Amino acid sequence: MRPFLIKDFKIMLRDRSELVALLLMPFIIMGILGTALSGVMEGDTSSIDIQLAVVEEDAQQEGIAAFQEQVRNSGVPPEAEEELAAAAEHMNPARLLNNMLEDPELSEMIHVQTMEQSDAQAAVRAGDVDAVLTFPEHFTEDTLNAMLMNNGNGSELELLVSDEGSINTTIMEDLLAGFTDNLNAESAIAAAGAGGEEAASIEIGGTETLSQNEPVSAMQYYSIGMAVMFVLYVAGTIASKAFVEKQQQVYNRIILSGTKTWKYLAGKIISTAVIAFVQLTILFILSALVFRTFELTSFSFWIGMLGISAVLAVCVGCIGGLLTSLSIRTESDTASGVFTGVIVTLFAFAGGSFFPLDGMPAFISAFGSWTPNGAAMNAYIRWVQGFGWSELAWPIMQISLVSIAAAIISFLVFPRRRSVSS
Repeated sequence: MRPFLIKDFKIMLRDRSELVALLLMPFIIMGILGTALSGVMEGDTSSIDIQLAVVEEDAQQEGIAAFQEQVRNSGVPPEAEEELAAAAEHMNPARLLNNMLEDPELSEMIHVQTMEQSDAQAAVRAGDVDAVLTFPEHFTEDTLNAMLMNNGNGSELELLVSDEGSINTTIMEDLLAGFTDNLNAESAIAAAGAGGEEAASIEIGGTETLSQNEPVSAMQYYSIGMAVMFVLYVAGTIASKAFVEKQQQVYNRIILSGTKTWKYLAGKIISTAVIAFVQLTILFILSALVFRTFELTSFSFWIGMLGISAVLAVCVGCIGGLLTSLSIRTESDTASGVFTGVIVTLFAFAGGSFFPLDGMPAFISAFGSWTPNGAAMNAYIRWVQGFGWSELAWPIMQISLVSIAAAIISFLVFPRRRSVSS
């Protein structure tokens, strides 16, 4: 195996164009994407400016009073009556939404103006505002009745937008959807409390972030994304060079020297894996040195990074073995060409190398999680965020399963005869 490894390393070092493609190009793209998209991924909202007109057709206090009067006339027990009256004050939906819009962070993005309906309609048509949010008549009363008494169908907020499908519209729609989901959850608990099924006093507020550290930065994200993408090219490169060896009779001379065919294939797998591991290590260290992406002094952190890299490198080696088998059997470099020209790009897209997949359809995310780069990216990001080894078990298992499948297929496909034909 050692002679094969040394041979492949020498061939790679002599090919400067391949070195540029495997090391310099991903490093340059890391810097470009990490710098250009840092504001977007790290929460820079300075470029978001939403002009929102709010139309109040609802009388909030009158709605609360009307609801409380209905409660008194409903014949509920006195304790439940007090609970429902207090819940109506606490869960006034219009006030809660207005308070949310006045939040300091949101107010930097969303600038609220109170208008009459006719003025708001004219403003949105003229493009002076991005959206009009209307609290319809009896909104408070109808909503409280539906939430706390399970009476009626409630009410609906009305959102009129100037440009359906724009980023500002999407932000407003997502914001209102999140608000209504939280309000529905709170109302269910409040109603249960009033009915004596839960504790009477329950306070819900804020959000819980399920991560141990801050989200990864754009530079960290694209350092990982480009590394796991470009490491796949190693498999195609080694396979294409195996085809050249076949064309130049190098492969035949190796086989005629008494080397078993499986040893040649195993040598290609090992060579590809080692080269892939070296590439990943160089890229991550360069990123840490130049871009300050990762902490250089944390020994335990780098043990984890190298461990994930080793698992991914073995997978790339097995894929390289599969492509080599196809190239030798078909005596064509079509397989490696399709892999590097089409499949790597497809894997990079589905695996999240170009951008996070949060807003993509579920089937794309599911497919991407089974690509070697996608599973490795999940593992790297979790490790960078501070999660333990237990959180890495599944993505590492996914990579390992792909490795096993590729290795088995490569040995099944590889020709067993010692062909000396060109």
